[in-house]
Amino acid sequence: MSQPICSIEGQEIATWKRVQKLTLCRQLLQRCCDEYRERHALPVEIDDRNFTTAFFAWIDVVERSADYRRQNEQDYFQFVFGVLLRDLLREKAIHLKKDASTQLRPSPGNIADWWPTGYVLTHFCIGTLKATLREQCAVEVQASDAISHPAVWQSFRENMIEEPGLAIAFFDKFMGLEPNWREPTQINNRPAAARRPAKIQ
Repeated sequence: MSQPICSIEGQEIATWKRVQKLTLCRQLLQRCCDEYRERHALPVEIDDRNFTTAFFAWIDVVERSADYRRQNEQDYFQFVFGVLLRDLLREKAIHLKKDASTQLRPSPGNIADWWPTGYVLTHFCIGTLKATLREQCAVEVQASDAISHPAVWQSFRENMIEEPGLAIAFFDKFMGLEPNWREPTQINNRPAAARRPAKIQ
């Protein structure tokens, strides 16, 4: 598997602030699409209407989940970027140009070209998560070995068709965390939330 795309460098505006603004978030995603095209010679385009739909659905979850940030800031960011991945995939926020998709016949072992949209969006969310955790929590994280396993990506793609919420669980798996496979969209049922120390009475 090739080196991951979407290494988001520090900016004057913090990544977390940028990603919560429609235009700035789109710019970050466009950068990933451009980097993918340069590396793989496949043009990936943003569908502005679908991207906007996904973005505002995500912002609603970000706002409704704000209380969890005070309980576990690092896992809050992990969860909301998993939700971003779900919403971008569910709404088909990016797509290959038609002429490019007709020429594409890669094997599942070539993840980047086998599922371009899933690959780009997953690495976009990993890149923004890593930058956000670095800036907001002073924590450095890396993707786990699962990110390089074709069988995991195959399962991810197949399960997304029936249950988009499982993108959150697969995103946790890619980052080396214990996924909640049964209720991935329920923030209070996350394994990290269950391990939260009880309050002293």
